[in-house]
Amino acid sequence: MTKPLIKQYETVDTKTLQDGWMETAREIESSLINSGAVPGKDYSYLDLYKLAQPIVLKLIENGDIKP
Repeated sequence: MTKPLIKQYETVDTKTLQDGWMETAREIESSLINSGAVPGKDYSYLDLYKLAQPIVLKLIENGDIKP
């Protein structure tokens, strides 16, 4: 099993910017790993957060995340 870069926490508050962004990036990473990507080789932490940014901005716009 491949160890992801972003740790999965038992308790998160996805309504906050910090946790919402992290969880979005973690879900993207999960998809990448399921597609065969290798953490640290095919992508970095920064890549994950950049990929999550447009989704997080939309969540903020919709009021689902509080900045």
